[in-house]
Amino acid sequence: MSIATLLGHFGIDVPRYIAMDGQVVIDGVTQESGGGYIHATHRSVTPVATHTFHGGEEEPLDVEADSAPWWQNSEAIGRHVGAMKHAFPGFAFMPPSDGLPPCWIGDINTGRGTFTIGVFLRYDEGLPIVKVLKGGRLGVNAGKGWVPSEHLYLNGNLCIADRSDWKSAHTAATATAWAAHWLAAFTEWRITRRWPVEGFQPRAA
Repeated sequence: MSIATLLGHFGIDVPRYIAMDGQVVIDGVTQESGGGYIHATHRSVTPVATHTFHGGEEEPLDVEADSAPWWQNSEAIGRHVGAMKHAFPGFAFMPPSDGLPPCWIGDINTGRGTFTIGVFLRYDEGLPIVKVLKGGRLGVNAGKGWVPSEHLYLNGNLCIADRSDWKSAHTAATATAWAAHWLAAFTEWRITRRWPVEGFQPRAA
């Protein structure tokens, strides 16, 4: 059953979670007493925060500040490191080096293909930059031409959310979950040519 069919059956506002391997989970999740979420098969899962896919425009530049980068504060970077260790323990943390910001590299298994992605923090502490490093080109052959995927920046990076979706409480794990949601939608689009979801809005109270 496709993601689009599942979401149509349960309703677009059904809660969504991301397993540690990157698969989207939409049922069988219970909340633990400590506040975390658990699935019988996938174990710990991460809820997908509110976000909206978009794309086409240039990705905002990430300009290095004159002052020391914020991630030199151990508490500030530790919040991201801890969240990633819990939610996506298979991702490798790469400390900043040669002018590059801290990032995590790891695999997202959509159930229809595995993609290696990089999640890069930004100097402005905004929405992280997400690049697909391995897993094939993001698009489809159409006759003699090539059709790029929807919801990509012009530079090829993933438009996992609108910049306004990014909140100060979010971490690299939030962005990784959004990237997994994006890739699940992409694998559906690659088959049907219809983008199945426009992001995620939580269920109204």
